[in-house]
Amino acid sequence: MEKIKVGVITLALPRERVDLAREFHFNAISSLKANNFDIYYPDELTFNTEDCIGYAREFKEKGVCAILLLLGTWVDSPTVIDTIREVQVPFAIWSEDNPASFSLTAGGIVHGSLDELGLEHKFFYGSTNSIVLLEQIVNYIKACSIIKGLNNQKLCLVGGRVPGMYTTMADIIQLKKVFGIELEHVDSLQVYLEAKNAPEEEIKELKRLYLPQFGSIEPEEQIIDKSLRLYFALRKIFIDRNYKVAAVKCMDEMINRYCSFCLANSLLNDEGYTVSCEGDIYGAISMHILRLASGDTALFGDINHLDYQEKMLRIVNCGSMPSLMSGKRKEVDLACQYDYLSEAGGATTAFSVKDSTVTAARLFRVKGNLGMVLFNGNTVKQPKERLKESRENWPQAFMKFDYDAEKLVQNFRSNHMHLCFGNCLNIIKEFCNLKNIDCFS
Repeated sequence: MEKIKVGVITLALPRERVDLAREFHFNAISSLKANNFDIYYPDELTFNTEDCIGYAREFKEKGVCAILLLLGTWVDSPTVIDTIREVQVPFAIWSEDNPASFSLTAGGIVHGSLDELGLEHKFFYGSTNSIVLLEQIVNYIKACSIIKGLNNQKLCLVGGRVPGMYTTMADIIQLKKVFGIELEHVDSLQVYLEAKNAPEEEIKELKRLYLPQFGSIEPEEQIIDKSLRLYFALRKIFIDRNYKVAAVKCMDEMINRYCSFCLANSLLNDEGYTVSCEGDIYGAISMHILRLASGDTALFGDINHLDYQEKMLRIVNCGSMPSLMSGKRKEVDLACQYDYLSEAGGATTAFSVKDSTVTAARLFRVKGNLGMVLFNGNTVKQPKERLKESRENWPQAFMKFDYDAEKLVQNFRSNHMHLCFGNCLNIIKEFCNLKNIDCFS
């Protein structure tokens, strides 16, 4: 995974304790490098506005997600203000807890001036050796990297809206304004034609590659063939149009007339794409936020059951969960889509998500305002017999959580929920804070 890029500029005045500022500069850079960031910084302190703006522009061009302005001594506030006004990138200011440097004194006036001018920023105070502070800074940087990862991203809506699912649809102007996401549409007909016209040899090769990796295989060869043709078609469209995120409508044209998208979506999510089902735009964005925060895949599923006593949430999906979330693909069976759901059929993945620390999240909208329910816990892998309690042919995640269960139910504002591996709670909270999204956690 590519390292997150961050810029660091340390400001000072020549008349002040530049020796302390220089020490702060290099200690901060060392601490940030220890957290596996790719750091861009000038070798020396920065004393004037022109140089500060120049470095900030240079770092932005190199692709940093954020710039930290370290206040090494008392500084002139206009240097910070003019830099933030000139260069459009997330900024944080950092004052050191050293009484000899008067860094906090500078922090007070800079922070207050920025607030009065309405200039967005984050204010940090503390030592470069503070574990608590560095964790806060790391979360901020990773939240900024999510913002950068979403900005100018194209989201492909395949097939349009599933009837009746209000909470899957979004205001395209709001998406552009808040996230910088461009929503584009691809008709189901194009996917169908690409699938039908896929070279036979390509499909044979996909079968040779993938089928030995799975456990038992129930669907007939014709169903497997169509499922992989949809995978081939979607992947081709994604590559041709540079899509990394998609919301795919399966019902009811494709699932009843050709094949379900389940296996195609599962494999694409395994391979680094972010693909939601049922044309769920908020689902795709939620999943991509989780992917960017964790550096790994995220799943799409339905909130199927919540056990108040056990504090266990069961998330079930009609077949498109990423198969690698099982831990071992050989433990994933390929089953047949249920007749009641699909007249044409399709291959589904059947497994229980592996044991892991996880973070769950779902973006939603209430009266036009964006919100996110966010909580963490642990998935507990279950024997395949337990899948029968819901749908044995579908993948499932069993998540134990530390959260008020009744409160959680009230924060379910969709039939869908998403989760990723790892504890990304504070990173996504910071992201919501930066984007002024109400966070329910």
